[in-house]
Amino acid sequence: MRALFPLLLVFGAVLAQGLVLEDDLVQALELAPGGEAGLVLSLRNEGPNPLRVRVEVADYREDQGFLPPGSLPQSLAGGLFLEAPEVVVPPRGRARVGLRVQAPSDLEGSRYAYLLLTPEPLSGVQGSGEGVRVGVNLVQRYAVLVAASHGGRPEVRFLEAKREGERLVFLGENRGSRLYRPLVRYQVVGAKGVVAEGYLGTYTFLPQNPKAVPVPLPRLAPGSYLVQLILDDGVYAYAVRARLDLP
Repeated sequence: MRALFPLLLVFGAVLAQGLVLEDDLVQALELAPGGEAGLVLSLRNEGPNPLRVRVEVADYREDQGFLPPGSLPQSLAGGLFLEAPEVVVPPRGRARVGLRVQAPSDLEGSRYAYLLLTPEPLSGVQGSGEGVRVGVNLVQRYAVLVAASHGGRPEVRFLEAKREGERLVFLGENRGSRLYRPLVRYQVVGAKGVVAEGYLGTYTFLPQNPKAVPVPLPRLAPGSYLVQLILDDGVYAYAVRARLDLP
């Protein structure tokens, strides 16, 4: 599922910029150590004005956010070579972001970095004797995960589960060397059997990173319940249970 990361939100007239990424937010490549591959992302501009889009490389940790490239031992930032630091997308048109991905010579498991695609903010302030009018764009950026993998394996461990309002949050981490992207589902089981279940979608567990997985809770009567989380990517599967006692 594509996610948008807001950069700026100010009171005023909000004007949609219309930037659309036509590719998946996760670009996972299988590469031999020292190998390389080309990667092209397609951008579409649904607005009436041209858009200038900055292209930047960053590292990322789940508990720290975006970091300068090269900050992490698992960083692939040094192996991402951009064709250009920015592109211009014409009105109602398309443009491409091209790059070359080179795996480190000692690759074992996964290395990763993010491409940040940010449209330049267009804003203006007009003054008059009766006050000030402000026109502001809601500036949004796409964060695209680029990962190169060879061998290795994930190792997911859940440390605890805690109640946060109407959900139970499982806190875990991937202690392994390889990226893990399982389909996640859950069950809430009471004395009379399953009272709720569903799919949460695909989650990305970065190697050597923490991860929080929130499970929505239905309206439950007082009693004891088991909340079960199941992760499966077709190769590796994990399951964890937590007890939930409601007075």
